[in-house]
Order: sequence, then C-alpha cells, then structure tokens
Amino acid sequence: MKRLTTRFLMACAAIGAATGVLLIPAFFVSFAISATVPLAYAAMAGVWLLGPVIALAVLRRPGAAVLTMLLAGIINIASPAGPSAIVTNLMIGVAMELGFLVTLYRIWRPWLFYLTALMFQTFYAISAYAYFGIDDMAVAGKAGFFVLLAVSTIVFVKIGLVIAKRLTVAGVARGIAPVSAARGTAPAGH
Repeated sequence: MKRLTTRFLMACAAIGAATGVLLIPAFFVSFAISATVPLAYAAMAGVWLLGPVIALAVLRRPGAAVLTMLLAGIINIASPAGPSAIVTNLMIGVAMELGFLVTLYRIWRPWLFYLTALMFQTFYAISAYAYFGIDDMAVAGKAGFFVLLAVSTIVFVKIGLVIAKRLTVAGVARGIAPVSAARGTAPAGH
C-alpha cells in the first residue's frame, strides 16, 4: 500500500470540502422531496457521486473516495441529515472504491466509473424501495424512477470525469497520482 502523503491528504481534503459544500443544499432538497416526489429525487441523486468520482479519477489511489467522502460527511453535519450524513457519504465513498478494488486499482477507464456507480445506485434503489414507495407507483412511475436514477448517475459521473480531467491537466495530481495520470494522460473518454 502506498504511503499517505501530505499532498494526497490535502487533495482529498480539498475535494472533500468542495463536495461537502455542494452537498449541503442537496441534502436540504433531498430531505424535502425524497418521500413526497421520489422521481425528482431520483433525477438529482447522482450529485452525491461527484466527490468520489473526482477523487478517484484525479488521485488514482486506494482510499481517495473514502477519505474524500468522510470529510464531505463531516461538513454535511450542518445539513438536515446531521451526523448520519457521515454514514451516507462514507457508504457512497466505499461503494465507489469497490469497483476499483476488484481490479486492484489497476484499471481507471471511464467505463469502470460508470459501471461501479450504476451498480451502487441500483443496489441503493432496491434497498430503499419501500421508503420511496415504489411499490405504490404505476408501472410507468416505477420505470421512471429507475430511468431517472440511471440518467442522473451517468450525467454526474460524466461531469465528475470532466472536472477530474481538467484538474489533472491543471497539475492537481502532480506528485500524488501515478506518473501517467500526473502527465495528463488521463483515461480515454474523459
């Protein structure tokens, strides 16, 4: 395992802080609409993926998503989720790490970001099926929920990869990420 350098920790802190600030209003909106307008919630749920996608795509190191989302969760205590925001954000960070852990952190292609995120969101939707009242929806509503969740996931992963590419080109990963990433040769398809 690579050593946790100050640069790595500072990069995770910066991405985590930005993610935490972004997610405070997202938590307010989600608490207001998740139980009453689950389709609107599904359309915005992908925003929680920005932090871990950016951290993993820029830093390309184990633990980047988990540490980033831990810091974001601490900031999100100021949201309606309170301390449970830490658990929520950590869950997302761990889930995004799993796809890369399976490959022993050797594959950094965009398809793996999308696949990992879509698998997580599917598991999340199924586990929260009752909370969202999906059983009570018409077939079109049920399908709409999953379609909106998938589209939101794809859109926010894409945004995260674009931001990550720009940060990498700007030199944010210099001295942290593996040499190929630090030189700006980010995965194809960013």
